[in-house]
Amino acid sequence: MRILTSLIAFLLIFNIGKAQDQGPEMVLVEGGEFYMGNDYSANADERPEHKINLNSFFISKNEVTVADYAKFCRVTGQRLPDGDPLTPINNITWEEAVMYCNWLSRASRLDKCYDLQRDSNRFTATIIPEANGYRLPTEAEWEYAAKGGIKSKSYAFSGSNDLEEVAWYINNSGNTAHEVGQKKPNELGIYDMTGNAMEWCYDWYQPKYYQTSPADNPTGSSTGISKVCRGGNFMCRPDVLRNSRRFNLDKSSNEGLAGIRLVKNE
Repeated sequence: MRILTSLIAFLLIFNIGKAQDQGPEMVLVEGGEFYMGNDYSANADERPEHKINLNSFFISKNEVTVADYAKFCRVTGQRLPDGDPLTPINNITWEEAVMYCNWLSRASRLDKCYDLQRDSNRFTATIIPEANGYRLPTEAEWEYAAKGGIKSKSYAFSGSNDLEEVAWYINNSGNTAHEVGQKKPNELGIYDMTGNAMEWCYDWYQPKYYQTSPADNPTGSSTGISKVCRGGNFMCRPDVLRNSRRFNLDKSSNEGLAGIRLVKNE
């Protein structure tokens, strides 16, 4: 009986350990100040450049892959994604992205980060600030990480001024997504923040948000009609791939070649 009890205890510990190891490899982004936006951009929504203060957080080294997302689909009965398993998922809605975050959090024995409410006309996802699970980055967190955080060398793109070094885009992608982590990482060791798949952020998109944005840990406008995406994708031209470039898509759209990069609170 004692041996059986010990075996059961071992299996429980082993299974909990496995459950807690469901998430991707994460990189610590140390908090600090940075200038968000671009006063020299032709796009008014990137102006004015403004100082932001962020707390530390973790961000995934790579984008969520087709293989990662397929695990969620098999468990929840969602349609299985197309594409090479090692390429980033890039045809999902914002709504599906936050559902994936909650699923992965629970699979990893962590707190869910979103309170999800759905009826026939509406889908809402309210952030739970103190949760320790996986979530989408805020727009400010995304830009700070893309620029290299406290290690930033002020590159135009994430990790280099040479787009070929760090990105899959229209000139080299062959019009398709590529296996994650094949290009040079940025200053923090994060891959593919420029090009490959667009990346959903938590924030509602408002073109004039920078004019009134709070300085400390901004989370975007309280309302909107579309959600922020960042980083561009494998079909983008070089002139839209700068770190400060803002994109937006309807949260129910899966046609923007957008996928997921995960974040956790420190």
